[in-house]
Amino acid sequence: MKSARQNRIARRRGRIGQGGILARLARDTRGNTLILVAAALLPLMALIGSGIDMGRGYLAQSRMQQACDAAALAGRRAMTAGVVDSTVSAEAEKFFKFNFPIGTDGQAGTAAFKAKGFKPVVGSAANSTVTVSATTTLPTTVMKIFGFQSLPLEVTCYAKQDFVNTDIVLVLDTTGSMLCATTETSCSNSTEKTSSKIKALRSAVLALYDELAPVQTQLAAAGLRLRYGIVPYSSGVNVGKVVQAVNSSYIVSDTWNYYSRAATTSTSTSMSSSTCRNSYNGTYTTNGSTGQCVYYPLLQRSLDVSNYVSTDASKNNVDVAPLIGGASKIVKWAGCIEERETVSTITATSGTAIPSGANDLNTDLVPTATKATKWAPYWPEVVFNQDTGVAPQVACPTEARRLTGWTRTDLNDYLDTLRADGGTYHDNGMIWGARFISPNGIFGANNPSTYNNFPVSRYIIFMTDGMTDTGATLYHTYGMEKWDKRVTGGYVNDTDSDNRHKQRFRMMCAAAKNIGVSIWVVAFAQALDSDLTACASSAAQASTSSTSTDLSSKFVEIGKNIGALRLTQ
Repeated sequence: MKSARQNRIARRRGRIGQGGILARLARDTRGNTLILVAAALLPLMALIGSGIDMGRGYLAQSRMQQACDAAALAGRRAMTAGVVDSTVSAEAEKFFKFNFPIGTDGQAGTAAFKAKGFKPVVGSAANSTVTVSATTTLPTTVMKIFGFQSLPLEVTCYAKQDFVNTDIVLVLDTTGSMLCATTETSCSNSTEKTSSKIKALRSAVLALYDELAPVQTQLAAAGLRLRYGIVPYSSGVNVGKVVQAVNSSYIVSDTWNYYSRAATTSTSTSMSSSTCRNSYNGTYTTNGSTGQCVYYPLLQRSLDVSNYVSTDASKNNVDVAPLIGGASKIVKWAGCIEERETVSTITATSGTAIPSGANDLNTDLVPTATKATKWAPYWPEVVFNQDTGVAPQVACPTEARRLTGWTRTDLNDYLDTLRADGGTYHDNGMIWGARFISPNGIFGANNPSTYNNFPVSRYIIFMTDGMTDTGATLYHTYGMEKWDKRVTGGYVNDTDSDNRHKQRFRMMCAAAKNIGVSIWVVAFAQALDSDLTACASSAAQASTSSTSTDLSSKFVEIGKNIGALRLTQ
């Protein structure tokens, strides 16, 4: 048997042994990670899950905001007369659902898009503001384990008319074909038909005015302005008196060359009528008892225009009997012009840069004392076709109007004066459309880049019902090309003349864009060609209208787009 002492020693060794095991266990960390991960698993899942779901939420919110912005803009463009009606609401909702369709990112159903969100700013309908708001819920993925079933999403956005001055020049084709109905390719009737395109044009311009009338009122209340200029064009353009009102010296007032005729009395006596007869024009007289002949030979002559273009009303008539023969005829200048000096080196393959010497295409050139920089009066009463000896086809449209504010009544009265006649010279219209709206040149002082500290947006709306169509013996803004040769330098045929005028049109479209003008082109009852399409500032701004209703709708659409929109969030 063990003694008591031995037992005490044995118990002491056992405690020491046990203490060693516990110490070793305390120092042994193997397996602790598994325990910690198990303990942190749920919080980690919550953290990762919230990140995933919140990321999905931010993405859905962003898409929803973009859809809301698009809806507000679409609703504002659909707005008429500053009123948010069912049409505006339907258009906005259509755009919202297109950009954020039901089911996107798991959002709730159609009830989530609140139709009542379509409303103008309370008490501010006159500001033509569309407000769109939408709410939805986004089902969670991981967070639903922790009792969070969905995330709420909400957006609100506004689209309203920006405070920007607006200048619009309407360049309107008033050629002879505008007398025709939209279903006719040609017409011989010299009077307007009820269905004529010129009548449709008047209605379309008024539709544009009505669309922008609330904007005009709003801008005026803010001390800003919306102005219209109008350039009716054909083979002629009536801008002479507008230019003369800026500075009378800009119009030639002494002499200019015309292909005309003048009386020449023979020195022979007792000549018979058959001997006197002029082979070109058959015009002759005899000088009483002496029997001397008076001829009217066809020649280019430097004619005195001082009375013809006089700003003094008492002197603004001239007797052209010595030039045309026969009975006395008093004529008065209608205001159409012959273009100032140009060059004949512009061909169909020329670039869009305006060449030196082409003063007619230089919108910024202010006339000097040099006659080449001035415009001359268009004088159809004294011009004759050198082949036939008879008067050529002539056309002088309604007088153009500079940029100014209009009332609807004044605009309607002006549109009633538009008349359709002449050939299709698109360059005529674009030259003067660009000149009227340019911040430089003879009208520049009236066209500042800012007005009352706000910027000015510039637009040209170019409407035509035909393609460029020139003529050798047509008297137009460059004389009669077969003899004057100002554009061709040596007339070949009408096709060559057409191509040269088309190139000048391209140059003027480019020049207008270079000064920040946004161009809209509308072909009426006529397909667009490549030149008309390229003239527009974008493909979306070139279009065709086949009927009168289509034309009015297009002008309304242009009006909606011209009203510069901004988003306020």
